[in-house]
Amino acid sequence: MKFSSPKPNLPLEKTFLDQVEKDTPSKIKAKNLVDLNTEGEFSFTLKREYLEKFDPNGEALGIMSWFENYAAEAKVSTAGIRGIQNPLYPWDTRYPLNLVGVMLATMGKILVSQETPGEKTKIAACEVRYNSSQYVELISRIQAAYGITTWITDEYQTIPIFLISFLVFVFDLYGGEYATSSHSMCKKIATKDLNTQGSQYIPSESLLFVEKVRKILEEVRTKGEYTIKISSKDDRNLEKKFLASIDNGIKLYVDYLKQGVATQTNLNYIRGSKNKILVDCMGGSMYKTLSSMLTYLGMLDQFDFLHATEDSFNHGIGKVVDENGKFFDWGCDTTIMKINFDTMHIGVPVLESANYESLLKDYPLGTTLLITDPDADRLVMAYIEKADELPKIKQRGLVHLTLDKERILVMFTPNQSFLMTVDFQQKALLKAGIWDKYNWFILKTTASQRSWDEWAKANNVPTINTPVGFKELADAMINIERKLKETPGEEIIIKDVLGNSINVGKKPRLLFAGEESGGEIFGPPELVSSNKGRLAISMREKSAGEAVVITAAMASWLAKNNMSPADYLWNIYERNNIVSRYEIRIDCKYYNESEADITKLLKEKEAGMRIKEENDAYFLSLALGYRDGIITLDQVKDILTECFSGLDFSTVVDIKFVGDGTYILCTDKCLEVRPSGTDAMNKAYGYGIDQWDCIKFAQKFTAYSGTRNPLHKKYIPEEFYNEVKDYSFEIYSYYKEHQ
Repeated sequence: MKFSSPKPNLPLEKTFLDQVEKDTPSKIKAKNLVDLNTEGEFSFTLKREYLEKFDPNGEALGIMSWFENYAAEAKVSTAGIRGIQNPLYPWDTRYPLNLVGVMLATMGKILVSQETPGEKTKIAACEVRYNSSQYVELISRIQAAYGITTWITDEYQTIPIFLISFLVFVFDLYGGEYATSSHSMCKKIATKDLNTQGSQYIPSESLLFVEKVRKILEEVRTKGEYTIKISSKDDRNLEKKFLASIDNGIKLYVDYLKQGVATQTNLNYIRGSKNKILVDCMGGSMYKTLSSMLTYLGMLDQFDFLHATEDSFNHGIGKVVDENGKFFDWGCDTTIMKINFDTMHIGVPVLESANYESLLKDYPLGTTLLITDPDADRLVMAYIEKADELPKIKQRGLVHLTLDKERILVMFTPNQSFLMTVDFQQKALLKAGIWDKYNWFILKTTASQRSWDEWAKANNVPTINTPVGFKELADAMINIERKLKETPGEEIIIKDVLGNSINVGKKPRLLFAGEESGGEIFGPPELVSSNKGRLAISMREKSAGEAVVITAAMASWLAKNNMSPADYLWNIYERNNIVSRYEIRIDCKYYNESEADITKLLKEKEAGMRIKEENDAYFLSLALGYRDGIITLDQVKDILTECFSGLDFSTVVDIKFVGDGTYILCTDKCLEVRPSGTDAMNKAYGYGIDQWDCIKFAQKFTAYSGTRNPLHKKYIPEEFYNEVKDYSFEIYSYYKEHQ
C-alpha cells in the first residue's frame, strides 16, 4: 500500500477564498451570530428585525428569504437541503445555507420529534466540507439542549454517509444528521436528514419540519422574538465514546458486507489480482474508513490510494481560474461531460483536472482506478488502456483521458460500470446456487440507463422505476418489506412511477439498487436484522464502500480471464440484445454558481430559476396533457417538431410524468428532462442506439427557454399550463400514497 497526493493547491484556494473575503461585508465579519467556541450552555434569540431583507447597515438578516428557499427545497429536494454557504463566515445569512438557517431547521425537526413520546437517540457526522464540523456541532448541541441524545465522533471527525445510515438502522436510532454536499462544488454544503430507517426523508416528511419553522417565524412576527437553546460542549446528551468503542461501526459494516458482496470468492479474486487496485478518495474523508474496512477484510495490501488526506478544497480537483482571473468550480463529479460538436469530442473536465497524467505514471496497463466522492456514497470506475485501443473505445461511446503517448484512462459512467457489476453479481449468485432460492429484483431511478431495464428483461428480473433520489429507492424497499411482513407467503405487487404493476414474488431479494449519478447497493440473500428485530432487504443509502468491494472483485476477475472492462461491457450488450448502448447526461446551469459576489449570484440565479421553471412547465404540460387526454400523441410530436427544429420525433411512442420530470420513450431511445431541486439548473438524459443523436436531444432540451411555441399554445389550455406544477405535485403525492 502506498499514498500519492498532489501538493496542496494553495494559490488557487487563496484565489477562491480571497474573492469570498472581498465580497463579505464588514458587518458580517464583525458579528459572529453563533459562537460555538462558547464552552457552556448559551442561547440564540431570533428577533423580528432579523426577518426582513438583508441590510448591511442594520439588523435585518433576510431570514424570511432563507425560509422561502428552505421551504421550496424541502418540497422537491432529492438529496437533503443544500445550497452555497460562506466558507469563511458560515453565519452569513445572505447565503441559502448558514448556521442560523440550520439552527431553525434543527428546531423544526426537534418540534416534530416532541410529538412522538419516548426517549430519542440520533447520530450526527460530516465529511470534509468547509465548516461541516461546525454545522454538526451546532445541530448536536441544540438537540442535546432539548433532550435528544446524539452520538458524535471525537472532535466531530469525518465518517462516510453510508456508515451513518447503516448505524441508524442497526441500532434502531431515531434518525441522523449529516453535513455534506456530495460531489458538488466546494462552496456548497447540505444537511442530509436521515429518518429512523437510515434513509433521507421524502418530501411529505420534510414538509412537517417546514411547518414547524413557519410557526416559529410567525411567533417571531407576533411576539418579537424566539429563543433557541444550545447546550454546553460537555452536555451529557452528547455521546462521544460509543462510536469510538465500536470503531465507528466499521467492523459491523464489514460483517454486513460479508453477507452480500464480500464473499470469500470475491475476496479471493481481489487477493489474486496481479495489479494493485487504486482508489482515489477525492476530498479524503473515505480513506480512514475504507482502509479500516480493507484491513478487517484482510486485503489492505492489494490497494493503493490517491488523495488520502482530508481537504475541504478537494485537492483542487475540478477547480480552475478563467481567462479573467475568476475562480470556477466544477465540483468533484467526474461524470460531467463537456460536448464539442466541432471536433466531435466529449470532454470530462473534472477528470482532466485531477492530475492523473502524473499520479498514474507508474501504474501498469490494466490498472483499475475507483473514484469516490467526498462523502463516499458514489463510485466511478476507470482503467488504464493502451492508446492503440482508442478507436474502439470511441466507437463504443466511452470517454477517455490521454495519459501519455502509449496510454489512456478509460472512464465508465456509473450507468455502464453498474451494469457490469449487476451482471457480475448475478453470475456469482448462480454459481453459488443461491439465485433460484429467491425472487431477485432491481430498483432504479427513471433517469438511470434504460440498458438496466433491458438487461433485467432479458434475464427475467423485475425492475421497479422510481423518481430520482436514493430515498425514493429506499422508500420502495420499505414498502416491499412492509408487504412482506403483512402478507407473508403471498406475491408482492408494487406500483412503480411509470404506472406499471411489478410482481417481485413471494421471497423478494434486492439484486441491485442504483442511480445514474453514481450510487449503488446490493442486497444479501438473507434479510438484515436490526438490534430490535427490524428486517430489511438491504441498507437505505448508497455506498462507495460496498461498491469498491464488488467493483474491485469484478475487475480482478476480468483480469484473471484476460478480458478488459470495455470488452466485458460490450459482451453484456451483445448477450442481452441491449438497444440502449449509448448515453449522455447534460447539466445546464442558468447562472455561474462560482460567482463570488453573492448579490450578483442570487440575482442571476433568480433569473435562471424562471427559465428552469418555464422549461419544466413546458414539458410537464405535454406529459400531463397527454395523460389526461387533452392532447394526442401525434399532437405531442407535432408540438415538439415545431419547437425543436432538426430533431426527429417520429419514433416517440409515449410521454410520461415520472415524479420529478418528463420521460419520453421512443423506439430507438429514451429521453428524460427534469429540473434539479431548487437550483437554477436542468438535467437531460438520453439513452439509445446513436450517441450523438442522444446528445443533440439532451442538449436542446436543457438549453430551451421554455417559451411556448404556437402549437403548444393551440393544444395546451393556458389555465392547465399555469397550474401544471401544482398538479404534478398532487400526482407525485398520490403515487407515494399508493405504491
